[in-house]
Amino acid sequence: MNYLTGQEQRQGGSDQPNQITINVVVNLPQSTLKISVNINHDIPFDTFVNGIKEQIFAQKMKAQYEETIEYLMEDGSIIQSSESRSLQSLGFKNNCTLQVRLMLKGG
Repeated sequence: MNYLTGQEQRQGGSDQPNQITINVVVNLPQSTLKISVNINHDIPFDTFVNGIKEQIFAQKMKAQYEETIEYLMEDGSIIQSSESRSLQSLGFKNNCTLQVRLMLKGG
């Protein structure tokens, strides 16, 4: 994800005015994976989720999961992975949480 932010991730808030921290919670059948990302709020959502998928599948076997991945905002709305609006225009705020659900193959 560092390639998306152009800098190393930092703990806590950001000192850059256009940077926000997004907490990503990936719900798996037998565990939960949590990733905290410090990122520019103007980046398109589809670019952001491609980086998230790289992080998820670096830690979990991609072959176990369907290509269908659900992205849920804190308000319960679902965002499609092809969404090209910026994180800011979609309503992402500093320290918000994005829920990610992976579907098991054959499940």
